[in-house]
Amino acid sequence: MNGTGRMLKLGKVSPDILKQVARVPLFAGLPAESVAELLSDAEVFRAEAGTQLFSQGDPADRFYVQLDGQVELFVLTQDKRESVIDILAGGETFAEEAIFDTGIYPVGAKVVSDARLIAVETQPFMERLHEEFHLVVAMMAGMSRHLRVLLNQISELKLKSTAQRLGGFLLSLTEQDEGQVKVSLPYDKRLLANRLGMKPESLSRALAKLRDTGVADKDGNVTIQDISQLRDYCLEGAPLDS
Repeated sequence: MNGTGRMLKLGKVSPDILKQVARVPLFAGLPAESVAELLSDAEVFRAEAGTQLFSQGDPADRFYVQLDGQVELFVLTQDKRESVIDILAGGETFAEEAIFDTGIYPVGAKVVSDARLIAVETQPFMERLHEEFHLVVAMMAGMSRHLRVLLNQISELKLKSTAQRLGGFLLSLTEQDEGQVKVSLPYDKRLLANRLGMKPESLSRALAKLRDTGVADKDGNVTIQDISQLRDYCLEGAPLDS
């Protein structure tokens, strides 16, 4: 681990944290006692913004359960620039694919805003799975459900315009289903553009187009005048734009 941030060890996984982990897709199909056993050697950390957790190509000696905060997954382009793959919020796991597959991290990961993470060491975790194969089957089911979510996201990227993708993201930030609502962008517009598969200038154009549906943005604080109107706009067919 490196970067400008620090990692502070908080201790073992507590019963309260285990309840939170039980809702994470990878572990959702497992009995509570099995989750506790699998994470019995894991440690909880507080990672400051700027902490690089691992680099692309490093040996995958652990994976992470993200309890809160934001983590950026990225790859390096040929000219050594970072290309953002995803921005993760709490309630997710990442890097588990690497320990089940090549044993090498295919992406890099760094903390965008202070986060609590559970670091799960590969060797003891895999040893327990070898002893109880039924847990592998249950975890594969959870990974399959997560894959379907990712495939739906890819479909959104291909079938929706940039403005519709942005509108759909804004709708995901609230549980309100009618009337006016105000939401705050969870990260800066550069990261948001990467998260939605567009360039920053395309994001600006998308925000401008959404004004016609009653969406106004001021310094990352977004007002949606009518959620139903925005939802209808996001669901209608539209050609791809730039």
